[in-house]
Amino acid sequence: MPNDSHEIARQIRQQFFVFRNGLLADNLRNSGDCHKMIFGLNLPQIIDIAKHFDKNAIVATELWNSKDTRECRIIAPMLYPIELFNEEIALKWISEIENHEIADNLCHKLLRNIPSASQLCAKLVNGSDMERYVCMRLAVNLLSINKSVETDKILFLANNELKNNCIPNISVAKSFIEAISDIE
Repeated sequence: MPNDSHEIARQIRQQFFVFRNGLLADNLRNSGDCHKMIFGLNLPQIIDIAKHFDKNAIVATELWNSKDTRECRIIAPMLYPIELFNEEIALKWISEIENHEIADNLCHKLLRNIPSASQLCAKLVNGSDMERYVCMRLAVNLLSINKSVETDKILFLANNELKNNCIPNISVAKSFIEAISDIE
């Protein structure tokens, strides 16, 4: 089986080569993307590639562990079976997030769909800058699909991020505050 999973991951990487866009890759690199390997695929292309493969935790984990490749990190949450993705794995993946693009994608494509998403969100309130970012991004995602979150705790966090001028988290803090005002 592991050989089959490795072969599937290899096939996915081949698809990245087929659709690579050097201009977009260069733009991402010049904008400060931290990945050593950037194929320059846009999100709709990555989603389309993911649709051609079955969900598989082993394949998704192998791709997630390809920390140097942007597209591997983006497609991994699309391929992980939700029923197998638990809070322990979620916390591990969150601790490994390297930028906001990866965080946004992880929240939207996987975290918001796990049964313990709102509890996970609450656990991140007092974490690192990135964990707080994920908390607020996940909360916005949960609100968008009418799932409950501990709005008081996260609103307090969002207001603190604004008050403390935590630059990386300001836009998501504003998004959360806006999402809360939309439902009130």
